[in-house]
Amino acid sequence: MEDYQTTFSERHTDTEALCSAGRKIAAMHFGGITIECLLKAMIVASLPKGVSKEWKTDSFDPGHTITNPGHSYVEARKRHNRLNYRIQKFPEVRKWLEEIEHPNQHFIDIRYSCSEPDDESYKRWLESYQRLRKWLERQATQL
Repeated sequence: MEDYQTTFSERHTDTEALCSAGRKIAAMHFGGITIECLLKAMIVASLPKGVSKEWKTDSFDPGHTITNPGHSYVEARKRHNRLNYRIQKFPEVRKWLEEIEHPNQHFIDIRYSCSEPDDESYKRWLESYQRLRKWLERQATQL
């Protein structure tokens, strides 16, 4: 299985570099990937001991029922009940998730965009990204 925790750290470093360089679209794309990797790392960490830390597929049974959520934050939340429960209690966190997943289109598709966001939209996105990342990292140590 992929090493989502290390990938999260690497993509966060990439996102920070892109933000510093003023590469807004690329930062928003990589920021979305960063959060996706953190969510997937949290899902994998929540799997029971003794099972394979790989996603269940039609052709592979790792000893659990968790399938890959793809690029969907909603699907990722559904695969980690305790995290989803906490997210439901905090409307601000749900807002941050939406802002990062869909800054003006899905974070995966934004890589094809050529129109930079205005300064206010980008500032709002960056603040949501930073707050969400920190909040999720705290949850990862508590769940």
